[in-house]
Amino acid sequence: MLLDDASGYFHQVPGWDLNCAMAGAVLAELSLISRIDTDLESLILLDSAETGDPVLDPVLREIAADPVQRNARYWIERIAPRADSIIDGTLDRLVKRDILEHHDGEFWSLAPNALNTELYGAPGDDASGEFVRTRISRQIFNNEIPGPRDVLITCLADTCDVLRFIFQLDEEAEERIKIISRLDLIGRSIVDAVTESMTGPLLQRASLTKPIPKVSLPKLLLNRRLREGNTPALFAELAKEYGPVFELRAPFQEPMVFLAGPETNHWAHRHGRMYLRTKDYLADFEKVYGANGILPALDGADHFRFRKSMQSAYSRGRLEGVLDDLYRLAREHMAEWTVGEAIPALRMCRRWINSELSPLSLSVESQDLIDDLVSFKTRALSTHVVKVMPKFMLYTPIMRRKRKAVAKLISRVQGVHTAAQRAGRPRDLADDLLSLHTSDQQFLPESNLRFALS
Repeated sequence: MLLDDASGYFHQVPGWDLNCAMAGAVLAELSLISRIDTDLESLILLDSAETGDPVLDPVLREIAADPVQRNARYWIERIAPRADSIIDGTLDRLVKRDILEHHDGEFWSLAPNALNTELYGAPGDDASGEFVRTRISRQIFNNEIPGPRDVLITCLADTCDVLRFIFQLDEEAEERIKIISRLDLIGRSIVDAVTESMTGPLLQRASLTKPIPKVSLPKLLLNRRLREGNTPALFAELAKEYGPVFELRAPFQEPMVFLAGPETNHWAHRHGRMYLRTKDYLADFEKVYGANGILPALDGADHFRFRKSMQSAYSRGRLEGVLDDLYRLAREHMAEWTVGEAIPALRMCRRWINSELSPLSLSVESQDLIDDLVSFKTRALSTHVVKVMPKFMLYTPIMRRKRKAVAKLISRVQGVHTAAQRAGRPRDLADDLLSLHTSDQQFLPESNLRFALS
């Protein structure tokens, strides 16, 4: 219900509010399958037999094990702190049921079957069949009679104050939502308990905090990982010793606060889009290529739209169609190696990968350019993103010469991607980028192709 098709994520509900709503949904489901009964005063266990549902059964066991009869609000506030596991389990189930698709980067979209149902509707009961958003919209705007689950969904969504972002509501629709919310007594009691839990002042207070640990400069300089140049291992060891948040104070620089460790990475992967963005971080880097809005610098809906537009270009099926060429190109490159020769690993891997990637993705050869392309990009990152070098280092005579490789590559790609030369040939990455540019030049301007293709 909360999925926002444009952004590939969900309409945002404050964390504690969403946790309470998910806890309420669990109790509502247990009530619908006659495991519990609830009213404004109490929650009563009717049947302790497990359901076989990994989301519901832990909650049911906990209710059954408590000798004291509690009310719904108590259980909502008891369940809410572990709502993340409920959300994860629910999303996994929706993926397995071919209702949602999960994309890298924690983006989501409706699966094709669910999308067709969303657009055109399909007969079914209130638990499956018609997609939930289709059912709810018909009940709000067409005055159809909702089933018990849809009453609860409407109640919970309205309690989280997100229906106005999902539908265009007028006064009549808002009144209809109020009527639907009063149709089910059990649902009303659960929603009231959710509402009370959301506004509970005690649970809204911030947790106790402590000062951020500071890593001493001698400790940093004496770390063998730093001497080895193994930066990831350095930060992993610091996180293990100082915790997930610590501060470094290097000479002549502003203090740097680091967030590290697996828990922090999991949090950033899941919630980073709400608090972190890349646009400002990469703004100067974009200008180096004359671009504005490159994929790594896009956030939110634009990032998701770009990724969806290019999904087929990076698909496994696209690669399967050119496997014979991939093997041929790999063998041709390895034929240049000499037995007993020592080859620097980093440069070798880059050239080996490019020997396959460039012909298959761009339909051009670029082995003569790849060293200059990589050197220029690395220097641009060092001066404009990581900022470990002054910006003038990108404009030395050597770097000016290497920069010309970008224009040479773009010229080659454009030269072989005319309609006549592409006729009858399998699509490549450049075809898809050029098509996206042609269809929406504001979204992917020509200036951005320099970065995307090089």
